[in-house]
Amino acid sequence: MVAVLDLTTRCLDPDAPCGALLSRVGEFLGRARVAGAPIAFTVSLRDRGTPRGIVAPSLGRLESESVVSPNSFDKFFGEELHNVLRGRVTESIVIVGAATNVAVMYTATTAARVYKYNVVIPVDGVAAASRYENDYALHQLHALPGGSVSPIQFTTLAAITFQRATGEVRNEQ
Repeated sequence: MVAVLDLTTRCLDPDAPCGALLSRVGEFLGRARVAGAPIAFTVSLRDRGTPRGIVAPSLGRLESESVVSPNSFDKFFGEELHNVLRGRVTESIVIVGAATNVAVMYTATTAARVYKYNVVIPVDGVAAASRYENDYALHQLHALPGGSVSPIQFTTLAAITFQRATGEVRNEQ
């Protein structure tokens, strides 16, 4: 399963840090689709229904791919994202998007802690307003208290492969 967090048309703004992600995440999603991996997108509730609340076109969202708008930085809040995942055979979730220090951090923590997913974060698939915010959030996710959650794996987009029959995520790093 791939969760694409808040990569919307707001990322088309040349000053938006998430803009640098669109090309490489778009290519990654293409590989995920070929393998049959389920993909879900999130859009900020405040942007839903506005021009800024549309999934960035370069990500090639298919009509069959869900878009959820939870009222929280934690995209599992309100069960909408969890409902998309129910019934799918998946133990792992790849989280890409923005911002690393907000939506990615809170969503990854809930995915690992509450839902017991194997969480994979490609470091070249996330972004924040500053390098410090990005790196510190990744550090915080790495330094979660031992035993409190399943370890979160860090990798790159290129190192992630998918098992074709199920779309299950594999980290080749």
